[in-house]
Amino acid sequence: MKPISFFAATLSAMSVAGTVSAQDAAPAPKKAEVYTVTEHIRFNEGTLPLKNGGILLSNFGTDTFDPLNKEGKGYIVLLDKENRVLFPASGALNAPKGMAVKDGCLFVADVGCVAVYDMKRPELRPVKIAFPEGELFVNDIVALGDFLLVSVTNTGHLYALDVKDCDAVWSAQRPKPRKVADIPGANGLAEHEGTLFIASYDPNEQPGEQNVIYAIDMATPGAKPVNLLGSRYGQYDGVAVSPDGSKLYFSNWKNAEGRAEVGYIDLSPDKKNAVTILDLGVELQGPADICISDGYLFIPDLPANKLYIVAI
Repeated sequence: MKPISFFAATLSAMSVAGTVSAQDAAPAPKKAEVYTVTEHIRFNEGTLPLKNGGILLSNFGTDTFDPLNKEGKGYIVLLDKENRVLFPASGALNAPKGMAVKDGCLFVADVGCVAVYDMKRPELRPVKIAFPEGELFVNDIVALGDFLLVSVTNTGHLYALDVKDCDAVWSAQRPKPRKVADIPGANGLAEHEGTLFIASYDPNEQPGEQNVIYAIDMATPGAKPVNLLGSRYGQYDGVAVSPDGSKLYFSNWKNAEGRAEVGYIDLSPDKKNAVTILDLGVELQGPADICISDGYLFIPDLPANKLYIVAI
């Protein structure tokens, strides 16, 4: 029997809707057990698991869906047994997306900038690290040692932020973005044992052969991005690696049939990057920045104002 996990206990304490099916038809896997969260969800784009338990959820908070809005209604929710708003709307965030935590600092990708909160002093307003002009669709962040890597979807640029000394973030000498790579439509980011995974999303919503999922071996100087999907292009948004590194989960706003989907790439050497699509039993509108924690996959369906939690 699977031990009771933190989120199993959390789900039992929360008000959530669940759908379960025991259908087991080959070759598709059986339908997953899916829980739905809507409380405090208002255009939830980003998800981030915390080491001490709980998932951070970034929300636009606006009346209409606009990933580049400047309304200042964005906020961050901590999904745990209490499910509370950790950083309320204060005019500081517009359309918060991907997040990363380092040394007590919460870094949040927002329109044209990265906002930085002090996790130990949540009452303080965040400082903002501005990106160069035109770099609007700042999308996701991954922590890599002393650096953060940040994707910008509208330009396809990847930027590095030196955060070796996080205290400098609060000074006048805060780190400046440094462009380090170009990946078409760079969107969701994930790292596992020295490999960086990058989801590609066409900001013009016309995906082509370049809009796939890439892997880069960061241990090899000058390594080129490797296409993991061949000709299976789409509007790939979020990526998350299973704890054992055998599967790369992804979200896709538009497959070849024009439908949204969530699935995984089997990274095992003998599987040749085989793709499996999860049967969630729900119709997704726009699955965004997914994450894995404690045996669960967290899927924000951004336009639908729903968060799906799937046991994997």
